[in-house]
Amino acid sequence: MRVSDKHHINVHLREDSATLDVMKYCVETLLEHNFMCRDPLLDAFEELSNEEFTRDWGIGRGSIRSVLLHLVNTERYWVGIVRGEERDFLEIQDCPDFDAIKREWKKSEKDTRDLVKDLTDTDLNHVESVTWGEETVSFTVAKALIHMATHEIHHRGLLVGLLRQLGYKPPNVNML
Repeated sequence: MRVSDKHHINVHLREDSATLDVMKYCVETLLEHNFMCRDPLLDAFEELSNEEFTRDWGIGRGSIRSVLLHLVNTERYWVGIVRGEERDFLEIQDCPDFDAIKREWKKSEKDTRDLVKDLTDTDLNHVESVTWGEETVSFTVAKALIHMATHEIHHRGLLVGLLRQLGYKPPNVNML
C-alpha cells in the first residue's frame, strides 16, 4: 500500500466467471433465506408490548425497533449504492411504530428483489467505492450484496437472542 493510499482499502477486486457464478448463487440463496425469515420474525415482534419494542436493551442499536430500522436502512443503502442512487436514512420519526417499519422493510425487499433478478456477471463484477470518515473502501457489487445479506443474519441473531431473553419463543430462522 502506498503512503497516499493509506486510507483506501480494495476488497479483492474483479472475480473470474466461475467465482461470479458461485457468488451470485450465494447472494440469491442468502437473500432468499433472509426474506423467508422476515415474516416469522416480524410476527414474533407483534407479541411485544410497545415498551418492550422501544426499550433500549443495551445491545446492537439499543431497541428492537432501532435494530429493525437499522436493517431497513442498511438494505436501502446498499441497494442504492449498487444502483448509483443516494438514499436518505429513515429516522425513528419516519417509522414511529411497528407497522411503519414493516411497510418500509417490504418496500426494501421489493427493491432488492428487483435489483438482484437482473444482475449480470458484469454488474456483479462492477467496482464501487464508498467513503466512511477518512476511509474509502472499494469492492465489487457481488461482495457488497453478500455483505448486506450477512449483515442481516448477524442482526437477526441479536433479535432472536432478545426475544429469548424477554421470554418469547423466537421463530426458527435456521437455513436447514
